[in-house]
Amino acid sequence: MADIPCTTRRAALASLAGTFLVPGVRSQPAWNTERIQALEAQLRAAPYVRALLMERRGATFDYYKQGFSGSSRMNVASVTKSVVSLLVGIAMERGAIASVEEPLAAFFPEHAQGPGAAAMQRVTLRHLLIMSSGFGRATTYDDYIDLSRRLYAPGFLAYALARPLAYEPGSRFQYDSTDTHLLALALARRLKVPLMEFAQEALFRPLGIDGAEWPAGHDGVPIGAAELRLTAPEMLRIGQMMRAGGSWQGRQVVPAAFVREATARKIATDIPPRGRPELWGYGYLWWLSSIPGDESPAYNASGFGGQFIYIVPALEVVVVTLTDAISRAVAIQTATIIRETALSAAR
Repeated sequence: MADIPCTTRRAALASLAGTFLVPGVRSQPAWNTERIQALEAQLRAAPYVRALLMERRGATFDYYKQGFSGSSRMNVASVTKSVVSLLVGIAMERGAIASVEEPLAAFFPEHAQGPGAAAMQRVTLRHLLIMSSGFGRATTYDDYIDLSRRLYAPGFLAYALARPLAYEPGSRFQYDSTDTHLLALALARRLKVPLMEFAQEALFRPLGIDGAEWPAGHDGVPIGAAELRLTAPEMLRIGQMMRAGGSWQGRQVVPAAFVREATARKIATDIPPRGRPELWGYGYLWWLSSIPGDESPAYNASGFGGQFIYIVPALEVVVVTLTDAISRAVAIQTATIIRETALSAAR
């Protein structure tokens, strides 16, 4: 299969002296040419990667496989979770949610006397945001099928709230997509408009994202765990906004204080650190890590199969990927391409 070189390739290869330079900022190189060429070679050998985009200091690099383009829209899987986090932050600023410490009972009072009544008083939005609700694990990284069945059938909310607590809320990380849709349901309860309408007005349209697709479950609420469909350039804009502290083209889209909280380490995860342990963990539905070499802090939105929005503030770089794989192994391989090859081009 032939590949389409990056659409900005003419500009990117304008400098043959070893770096890609941003016009007017020639003392500050954006990309290392040799490493960009190595990245392209690696991408050509990775059939599952449909798109990889990078932006740094105004200079862009984009790579698409044949048949794929900047208008191609894909399910970004659990990147959706990170978007839900941002919507919670906006809702808090607008007064729809008082605090991340609000318990579930405050959102679902009709279930407050049910079998999960005690848990509903103890589990808060914060616990859902950091994947530490304490509920028995309902989904794993690799198994989304059972949850999908529940999402498209009646009774999801009652099921989710009736789960027994398996451990103390907040005491340990346990990845659970059920909790993220529960978070979306809680958010939807406080809004004056449907959640998708809120997302379009508060987040998507300010970023120039006009065609986002976000299917709803049986309850009519967009699925908080996954299923959001974006293009690679739209993902890049989300990453650029995050890098700018929630700001986009002079407008504060997500509160800066919430961006700082969302990307600050709240809890250790079950993923072994590949660097300084204190830099690896989880924020508010955003993954935290460090990059090889100088151990610069990084954070990312991660979707199953290798859908990533990866931000390294110290390098001023945002990298996004889309793949057509349904594989945890491919997700690991894609993350390796980002961390070991793509980011090296920004040094």
